[in-house]
Amino acid sequence: MRLARSFSAALHSMWDYKGRTFLALIGMLVSSLLLAFLLALLHNFQTSIEGQVQGFGLRQIVAMPGRVLNRKIGQFDLSTLLSITTLNSTLTYQDAVNVKKRVPGVVAAVPQTEIVASAHYGQKSTEILYTGTTPAFDKVFRLTLAEGRWLDQTDLQKMAQSIVLGAQTKQALFGKADAVGKTVVIKGVPFRVVGVLAPKELIGFNFDERAYTEYPMVIDTTNVRHASMIFFTVSNHAHVDAVSGQIDAVISSDHHGTKDYMLVKADEALHIVSILMKLVTAVTVGIAGVSFLVSGIGIMNVMLLVVNERTREIGLRKAVGAKSYQVLLQFLAEALIISLAGSGIGLGVSYGLLKLLGYYFAAISTQMPGYVVEYSLLFSIITGLVFGLAPALKAVRVQPVDALRYE
Repeated sequence: MRLARSFSAALHSMWDYKGRTFLALIGMLVSSLLLAFLLALLHNFQTSIEGQVQGFGLRQIVAMPGRVLNRKIGQFDLSTLLSITTLNSTLTYQDAVNVKKRVPGVVAAVPQTEIVASAHYGQKSTEILYTGTTPAFDKVFRLTLAEGRWLDQTDLQKMAQSIVLGAQTKQALFGKADAVGKTVVIKGVPFRVVGVLAPKELIGFNFDERAYTEYPMVIDTTNVRHASMIFFTVSNHAHVDAVSGQIDAVISSDHHGTKDYMLVKADEALHIVSILMKLVTAVTVGIAGVSFLVSGIGIMNVMLLVVNERTREIGLRKAVGAKSYQVLLQFLAEALIISLAGSGIGLGVSYGLLKLLGYYFAAISTQMPGYVVEYSLLFSIITGLVFGLAPALKAVRVQPVDALRYE
């Protein structure tokens, strides 16, 4: 009951000093917004990546150019990530063929090569990623077609100059008109459009601004000679580690023992993402902590001014019987209300920003995790109590006689 009266008195007093209350609340709002929005954004980014990697499949192994210095078997952590050196690709179409032949556990080996080029249709043109791959590519990435079909084995064997357009490429060249059966010119070569991909968003991959054709066709029509990546699908997730070693042995043998590539498994990628997110989250919490500290100092300074202005009121309350603890509770309640109100508004604004972000970036989820709300409220409560204590104690020390001297 006494606590309820303290909060009621605090609300009335805050209403009498609306301007200064608002200034103190703004600082807490910004701090809460910063903490909640950044933590939620990091959480959703990690969740989206993990969901996409798992959707891509935990049976996948990716060969890519580069080298990890001093890597120990079975270890892949932040220090490993920092020791990656980039190298020009020496991976080839034949590497994929040899792995598929020699490693029984590999059910698909899909090379990809790419180069920026211009695609032309009539008077229209657009820049694309001119991409060479094989018929199994769509199954590896679980692509969906909006029109026509994907590349097949006949296209590959006959070098049929067939092409599948990404969603944005099709839109740039054909608009709403059908593209299948039309002819698109790339690198001076006419290609017959056999399919159009449905829009697909995957963090780290751009499918929509590509044009896919047979791997050998890209090699023949450009100066690109090596694969940018090779995607391997393993028959059983339990055998991924063993199969990875076998893939490594085949490619290393084909490259005469030169280790100018690296193999990344899906679970390793998830592990790296987790480590990076923990690091960035720790930095974010640290920055938000400093922001809450500044906001707390702002609350304290505003309330110290308010205590000075309310010296007469406090002295009179004590003169008519108000206890010191009642004054203390009232001012702590004021600080706590300002903190919680600012935090609540900040959480609401951050939720709105997340939804706005999700509208423009559909690949990122827009959930507000419960722990983010808990952290924000906890920080605000601690800030309010700690920085409201000094003004509350100053108010407690006001004596009834001070009310008579106050002008």
